[in-house]
Amino acid sequence: MKIAKEELVSIVAQFNPWWRGEKIPDLPKWNRGAFSELMQWVNTPPAQRAVLLSGARQVGKTTLLLQAIQSLLDCGVPAGNILYATFDHPICKLAGLDAVLEAWRELEPKGNGPEYLFLDEA
Repeated sequence: MKIAKEELVSIVAQFNPWWRGEKIPDLPKWNRGAFSELMQWVNTPPAQRAVLLSGARQVGKTTLLLQAIQSLLDCGVPAGNILYATFDHPICKLAGLDAVLEAWRELEPKGNGPEYLFLDEA
């Protein structure tokens, strides 16, 4: 099944409200204990590799990712350098990672500095 590019671009934009200068909705003000450890890995990675966050369903992994994104934004990381996509969305799942990355770049051209990809349910 072919996914319309415009549809995927629209969905990716919905996942990333900070590109429009909007706040992340319904984000708790408190952080779990794992937040500090995650941010250490994000801010000072021991190697240029992906950080994998795993755990049981419904324990707060998505919230942790969104809080990490908010922290990066608060520290001055350009909004366009941060991508969040969830692959439990059927369109993203069908389209695949490469198409999601292309949609990101169509909406937010590559900027200066490090880029952060937060891939949920990947």
